[in-house]
Amino acid sequence: MTKKDMLNLLHKEEPVLRAEITALYSVLDHKLGLHGADVPITFGMDEKALGSYLPPSYDNEEQFQFSLFFIGFCMNNQLTKADRVNLYKHEYAHYMTRHISIPEKYNWQPGVHGSAWKYCCSLIGAIPADYYIEDASIQKIDYDSVLERPSVDHKQVQMLDTYRTQKMYANMENAKIKYEVGDVVTHPKFGEGTVQEIEQQPASVRLHIAFGDEIKIIDQKWLVKTGYKKVAER
Repeated sequence: MTKKDMLNLLHKEEPVLRAEITALYSVLDHKLGLHGADVPITFGMDEKALGSYLPPSYDNEEQFQFSLFFIGFCMNNQLTKADRVNLYKHEYAHYMTRHISIPEKYNWQPGVHGSAWKYCCSLIGAIPADYYIEDASIQKIDYDSVLERPSVDHKQVQMLDTYRTQKMYANMENAKIKYEVGDVVTHPKFGEGTVQEIEQQPASVRLHIAFGDEIKIIDQKWLVKTGYKKVAER
């Protein structure tokens, strides 16, 4: 069978697939008081995305899109009926986020597949996963666990905040310039050197030091920590 023949077969399947999706959405509409079954359904041959919901915008009308590459009956690797139904529900849940009021307690996680979308999945029995998992529809989903806002360990937050404060203080200290151009310092390997240039960074200071005819760039923090003082201070 040529590619053209395959495409013709797939396009002939569109009315059957559209009827399957519309029938499911009509049931969900009746349950929720929505009108998802009235939203246009389009088909394509995307090999990377199974489906999508496009909200109304300035350029496009509201619509559902599904890839015949995955749901076409004549495809060898066609999704099972259970997985197709979950796919349709997945996109309907996106539609729901635009058309129902989401309780405040389910607005804690942002994003297209955030807590609001997962809440909608729980209402219609969709798998709350943002990517396709084969045979996921046969698994029992613990929606209470999925929708629960993670608890906050205030002790851990305090520890992180303390660490952040200490780190910020250390960075401020490391950024303080403690040498001047012309200062002579000692180094265990290179001997005496003269500070030629001082380069201040957000959390450090780099000293360009001339040891004879050679310039070495040394972090001031290392120089202070190891006790290599100015010659005048010895």
